Amino acid sequence: MDRLTVINDALQATGNNRVNVEYDGSAEWEAADSAYRRALSFLIPRHQWNFANTTVPLAGRLPVSPHETFSNAYQLPGDCLLVENAFWSGNAIREYEIVDQKLCCPYDQGVSVKYVRAPALGQWPLLFAELVTMKVESYLLRGFNEDTDNARRRDAEVEAMLEEVRSALDRQEPPRAMFLSRTAARRLGRGSRRYTGG
Repeated sequence: MDRLTVINDALQATGNNRVNVEYDGSAEWEAADSAYRRALSFLIPRHQWNFANTTVPLAGRLPVSPHETFSNAYQLPGDCLLVENAFWSGNAIREYEIVDQKLCCPYDQGVSVKYVRAPALGQWPLLFAELVTMKVESYLLRGFNEDTDNARRRDAEVEAMLEEVRSALDRQEPPRAMFLSRTAARRLGRGSRRYTGG
């Protein structure tokens, strides 16, 4: 699993066009990339996924910033899954934005980030990848498709699967047990999903 796979799975499941490459400028990409970031921000704190995080200084300022307000931009590390915080000279930056995997802020030097490192390809926890896809679907349904009823249903599925994860952890069962529940088995075993509008 990777970002493009998750996004395309979610686009297909909600009846939208897939994208061939990241940052292609399409409406589908803009909506799905925003949904993907929101899904990560929502899900990572909800469970101990054991992702590694690290703090690193960002290399030289880019010559052009993609942001309308912030004139300084820095390329994020290639393995950045989610930015947890940004710092200038050791102090937390109050205002910054992420645009096209670039951190945009008011400062032209001394910038560092604390971020969650993405697992290597093929090493994403299976249930986490499925939950991210489901949550992206929910955001797309609500904002891009304007289908709040199906968005609420998808949100309920996410919460049910998260509860199954917590229950399995509380029972101290092997991680594989969490994939045997009916909800997870139905989601993970049904192959490609297409949005039907109902």
